[in-house]
Amino acid sequence: MGLLSHKRLAESVARLHSLINDPRRGGVLGNVLVTLVCQLVATLFAILLDVLGFSDATVVIIFVLSVLVTAILTEGPYYSIVASFVSILCYNYFLIEPRLSLQIHGRDYAGTITAMILFALLASYLVSSLRRSATQSMEASLIAQREQLRANMLRSVSHDLRTPLTSITGNADMLLDETIELPEAARHQLVQDIYDDATWLRTVVENLLAVTRLEDGSAMLHFDIELIDDVIEEAMRHISRESKDHEIVVVPPNDLLLARLDPQVIVQVIVNLVNNAIAHTQVGSTITISSRREGDMVAVEVADDGPGVSDADKEQVFDLFYTTGAKGADVGRSVGLGLSLCRSVVQAHGGTIRVEDAQPHGARFIFTLPAEEVPQHV
Repeated sequence: MGLLSHKRLAESVARLHSLINDPRRGGVLGNVLVTLVCQLVATLFAILLDVLGFSDATVVIIFVLSVLVTAILTEGPYYSIVASFVSILCYNYFLIEPRLSLQIHGRDYAGTITAMILFALLASYLVSSLRRSATQSMEASLIAQREQLRANMLRSVSHDLRTPLTSITGNADMLLDETIELPEAARHQLVQDIYDDATWLRTVVENLLAVTRLEDGSAMLHFDIELIDDVIEEAMRHISRESKDHEIVVVPPNDLLLARLDPQVIVQVIVNLVNNAIAHTQVGSTITISSRREGDMVAVEVADDGPGVSDADKEQVFDLFYTTGAKGADVGRSVGLGLSLCRSVVQAHGGTIRVEDAQPHGARFIFTLPAEEVPQHV
């Protein structure tokens, strides 16, 4: 067996182990239950094989496999050792003459029982070794992923923030240089450029902090039942100043739509989607925001009539720091945080987010949230 096969086996054992030993499954109680169930199933199957006339060796293998399965599915070596003794007792009581007795006659049976005990110890040792190897492998992989994320973050942020910082510095220098006489309109434009760049930088930092907190689980969401129309209305107060060059249409739903959400972060999701549409469509484009009921979810859609998102980019557009693609979303003047934040926030709410083609052209970003029923007053 090659190194890759050993690694896959170790990872499989670790996954099974984590499922069984999940605190929600009862910890020690769950391990005891698994041990007893494994031996019960093995005993019933062994009795069936004995009735059908299979050899003693085949019956013994069934009990040996039950000990191995127990070692894989439980925590620590103790349960497999207990499973071994339970298997021996069951084998002796139900399948060794005299039946329904714990008496042992013959060296062969004594040797078989001894071999089963030794196998249990060996199985426990091997499974524990595989488990430690898998744990170390996953820890090393997690460290490598974090280092890669940190490297990508530093590279993206340092590269993409350089342009607005340079612009702010240059414009400020011109305003502070008393030797340069600027018309009032030019001076106002410089101040406007500084404001726009500073606003963009603030948005990037806020998205970066939000993504980091959501990814590591430190962000605390405050859920409440909110009217979707109110959330969309609040988001419209925070969209980019460049929206004046686009037509933004809010289509009210046919019915009142309530959803369980954290209004502050969902407002940021809508703002990011609208700003993303503004950044990647031509001047004069129409951006439409609508909402509707989809089963037990509420769907919010931000659609545009721009160039759209290519099929290649659809699969990766929500990935952190993904900014490639000629016409893809979240590219250009961005560090690839906005759409990634949207996905993290929506998933934290128990919803989904997707991108589809709009007709006749453009993109439709749709995210869902758990719906709440409108209270019926009698």
